[in-house]
Amino acid sequence: MKKLFTLVVLSIFAVSNMFAAEETLWEGNVSISWENPAPAGTVKEWGNPDDNQDISSYCVEGEKLNFYFKADASAEYHAYRFDDWDWNALPGQAQVDFGGEITVTLEINADLATAIAAKGIRIHGHGFSVVKVTKGTIENGSDSVEDLEAAVLWAGEQEIDGWGAKSLVLTTESEGFNVFVEKLKTACNLYFLIENGKSGDFRISGQWGEWNVTALPADGYNHMRALDNDNVVKVTLTEDFVTKAFIEQGGVSFWGNGGFKIKAIGTTKESVLNTTGISATLMNNERVNSEIYDLLGRKVSQPTKGLYIVNGKKVIIR
Repeated sequence: MKKLFTLVVLSIFAVSNMFAAEETLWEGNVSISWENPAPAGTVKEWGNPDDNQDISSYCVEGEKLNFYFKADASAEYHAYRFDDWDWNALPGQAQVDFGGEITVTLEINADLATAIAAKGIRIHGHGFSVVKVTKGTIENGSDSVEDLEAAVLWAGEQEIDGWGAKSLVLTTESEGFNVFVEKLKTACNLYFLIENGKSGDFRISGQWGEWNVTALPADGYNHMRALDNDNVVKVTLTEDFVTKAFIEQGGVSFWGNGGFKIKAIGTTKESVLNTTGISATLMNNERVNSEIYDLLGRKVSQPTKGLYIVNGKKVIIR
């Protein structure tokens, strides 16, 4: 009976902790910049214990920490990253580009708790301010960018190298780009399945000739980092970027340097990981004795090159 009572108490505690009200741990206005030397009024990182910014004791498994960021409108780009005090990315964390005011919720798992207990937590990046850090469930929702409904936007194999010499360019003439336009209407997260992505620089922009308007990030450097060691890279696009690159310009370019390959692009992490289950690759002149559908579920009578659904399986037609 005593064991049962203890189990019930622990269960109630776990549930109450899961839905604990939001509590402010720190509040202020710290401007973050990667420039060297740092401009007046900015610092290289948030999380300095000497400035009462040490929140590592709250980073226990099962806790939720909420970070409120505000982009600096005058900065060329805005990006944040969760690191330890040696500037190494915390487990499962990558650089994320964003715009406006966002709230990022960091759910502390066992790996994060262990890493932070050993070497703390820092926020590095450029072009934004940290204005508040809380723990618990956000009462009034979150301004962070939510993942869209799971969808594969593109699948194949494209090497990225030579700052445009080898790139993936999609325009209104390609079926792949039309999938982007139908799915992306507002701020969103894109996930890239990457091969040989140990190092390299990655850029996203509008069509060639207009890239200077929409390049993300503006300085040309989005150093690729795999999430959970599964070679999935996440990039958050602002609504302004989506409008300019996908709608107004009618095209998007994925380019950079490093010789890595893009294998798939999707709206969720799971969607791109699932593309590893593509069952076949068909040449465009091969006969397919089954009904063919695109990734939006529309029947296709004369498929061009791209990813389709045949007999319930993903198939690339080349």
